[in-house]
Amino acid sequence: MNAGERRIAVDLLHAAASGGPPVDDLPDGSRPSTAAEALAVQDELVARSGKRVSGWKVATGPDGTVTYGAIYADDCLDSPAIVSAGRFPLLGIEGEIAFRFLNGLPAREAPYTSEELAAVLVPFPAIEIVNSRFTSYAGTPPVVRLADRMSNGGMVIGATTGRPQDLNVVPVTVTTNGEVTLSVVGGHARKDPFLPALEFVHARQAKAGFEAGQFITTGTCTGLAFGKPGQDIAIEFKGLGSVRMAIST
Repeated sequence: MNAGERRIAVDLLHAAASGGPPVDDLPDGSRPSTAAEALAVQDELVARSGKRVSGWKVATGPDGTVTYGAIYADDCLDSPAIVSAGRFPLLGIEGEIAFRFLNGLPAREAPYTSEELAAVLVPFPAIEIVNSRFTSYAGTPPVVRLADRMSNGGMVIGATTGRPQDLNVVPVTVTTNGEVTLSVVGGHARKDPFLPALEFVHARQAKAGFEAGQFITTGTCTGLAFGKPGQDIAIEFKGLGSVRMAIST
């Protein structure tokens, strides 16, 4: 994908994110086929937006490639949040353990150790709101969704009330309109939600540092569900805290 082809993808996604119609598909030549191509489109898209990045959703592919989706400050809501269904039409809901930088972390060549990062990253409960600038979320290949900030719509930020000794086995309960709809222990695909954060820092740190207050969210512990107007959704991470959102019409 050359610069011109990449620019076409950026133009289409930027227009959709700015209130235009969703994108059916990216044209041949401008449709990323690798994570590197998708991330290059995303980086240009974020720069074009002019928005401040407060955090990143991150994942590691089967081949060890670290991928990410930028999360805009404008889309971060404090719990309890009232979320308009019209703002995030897909209304994908994922309960996650995220990590906030307590202090800034400067760029450096030598990889930060797990101990160094554990000292500066504070876990907190969050709900990721999954949204898409494509007409069909399910019908868009994951590598193409990666260009669209990995389908991030927003984040609901919960408060930390404790710090469990072992984040691998935190009991998680989802309550919808007062009824328990999911109860799991752990539930993260990597078991340890800290691992993707560590890998993302290592992948980025030689080129750029992190600011105090920025965060990394590391994947769902509850799976992907789809919310509906009128629902009040609360997710408790036992020993860590809880996060809540109500969906308005």
